[in-house]
Amino acid sequence: MAKNDNRMGWIRNIEKLSKKDADSYFIEYEIATECHIAGVLDYNNGMILCGGLTIEKDQNGLYHYLIRLKYSGVEEPYYNNKANKKGYYFKDGALGELLAILSLFFQCRFYLVATFSGELTNHGLKIKTENRFTYKPCNPLIHPPIFSTQKRNFAIGLTNFLDTIKSLDTKYHQQFILACYHYTRSLKEIGNDNEMVFIRLVSAIESLSKFIKLNKNKDLFNGKAFEDIVKKEILSKTEMEELKKTFENRKSKARFITFVKRYSVGCFKGGNYKAKHCKITKKQLPNVLRTIYDARSAYLHNGEPMYLSQPMHGGEKWDTDPSMGMIIDNKSFSVSQKLPFTYFFEGIVRQCLLNFLKNNKLNK
Repeated sequence: MAKNDNRMGWIRNIEKLSKKDADSYFIEYEIATECHIAGVLDYNNGMILCGGLTIEKDQNGLYHYLIRLKYSGVEEPYYNNKANKKGYYFKDGALGELLAILSLFFQCRFYLVATFSGELTNHGLKIKTENRFTYKPCNPLIHPPIFSTQKRNFAIGLTNFLDTIKSLDTKYHQQFILACYHYTRSLKEIGNDNEMVFIRLVSAIESLSKFIKLNKNKDLFNGKAFEDIVKKEILSKTEMEELKKTFENRKSKARFITFVKRYSVGCFKGGNYKAKHCKITKKQLPNVLRTIYDARSAYLHNGEPMYLSQPMHGGEKWDTDPSMGMIIDNKSFSVSQKLPFTYFFEGIVRQCLLNFLKNNKLNK
């Protein structure tokens, strides 16, 4: 049986378009973000075009852009009758993949405003379908990086970034785009539900940390395989599968911490700080990661609230607020339970995804 092509959909689409005499059509999308992004992306001779649509912010404070995608014509059969459980799938299609990738590259959030299909001719219309997305403006102080005025340009760096993703080892495509998906979803929770920001960011790392192999000293069973511990003959196939999942899940926190430590290179640059107790060092990172992971798990499994650092004027360059514990109503939180600012952890996660991409591309 032929193997599935498990690369991302936008990559497979471009390859189909590259074939001689391939049928094609265009669909245009209006997208929006808080950031001003100059320039025009022209990828693969117009197969992906993206540039500004407005020069002023709308009433919500968003700039609008137009992205034009060229799609290959429908082939028969239009479905893969050889698909299997290990095949590739992304529910938002090629556009969703690209928006998640743009979000990671530019460190900002994108919203789909409308879709344009067809062309206005004497016998046809250009149809606009509006997407009623939810947007909640928030104070930039809550998460400064995504509202910063840093230089962003569709024409600078993005083409190379897309090329790098194309060269990513195929076995990582599914999990990498899922990591991007959770990352961009986390950004959209900023100013709305900061607990969900942490949950999504942890999920982004867990999408890829499955590829981490733990050292024997981090594994209770000293690196032994599941099959070497359990007597398979006394369990049914269903029981074996369930127990094997449990066996692997117990190592998820260790993989999470190991992955972040390995791929967060470049996040800690040292320096002198006036408020050292509000900065997190590389040495402190493992303990902070344990706190984040435990808080995420307690929230999901027990419904327990998180103890979040509160953004404040003058603390934009801090990693955590200066509080040494807190009492809310009749509940006390210790300083060891305190989570850093969302933008500290978001910056760590973004760097991990970028470094993972860089380290796992195929040499061509």
